Amino acid sequence: MKKRILLVEDNTEISENIREYLELEDFEVVQAFDGERGIERATREDYDLILLDLMLPEVDGISIARRVALKKDTPVIMITARESLSDRLLGFDVWAVDYLVKPFELSELLARMKVHLWRNCEDRVSESEVFSLWDIEVNLAKHQFIRDGEMIHLTQKEFLIIKYLIEKKDQVIPRGEIIETLWWEDEIFEKSGDNKLDVYISNIRSKLGKTVIKTVKSVGYTLGA
Repeated sequence: MKKRILLVEDNTEISENIREYLELEDFEVVQAFDGERGIERATREDYDLILLDLMLPEVDGISIARRVALKKDTPVIMITARESLSDRLLGFDVWAVDYLVKPFELSELLARMKVHLWRNCEDRVSESEVFSLWDIEVNLAKHQFIRDGEMIHLTQKEFLIIKYLIEKKDQVIPRGEIIETLWWEDEIFEKSGDNKLDVYISNIRSKLGKTVIKTVKSVGYTLGA
């Protein structure tokens, strides 16, 4: 069965070039040319992956990504001409799985898409279990953390960090391993510095509880007792 892709891009020429290329690669491509139509299709219909421009008329790409994250686990790749560090960090914090700056080669877009489609497929198979983490109900497949019936919102990076620690719950994970495994946007990490990991750990503790992550001095982190 063909993978179904939503392409939200207001530049008609760019959108058509991407659509034609992906259809030759045996994808089904649904197009939206403004944010209003994009948010409607992204939240009401099912797709395997969403390609989302950041700057759109009516509703911007960040707002669409936030709405998608609340309703679905569809991977989102941001495609935009804006390449500042703050723009990229914002994109990742609203659950975009990747960020591609225009102009880009269509072959690179395809390669990135295949990686995230594969990851998402693997996640659906391996994260089906619902379990308890102290007083929190956890559903990794749906990216849900629920305490007393209330949803706890984690950013994409916060979720990936706690998920990684859950998967390796009986181990102490060195800082370098967490960074190397999860911080795929290497350029962002190099510019923001090592303290960025500390910020994410602190945010997770404030949301899930101070003891959820234990610091092992001079080594790294482990899931708390």
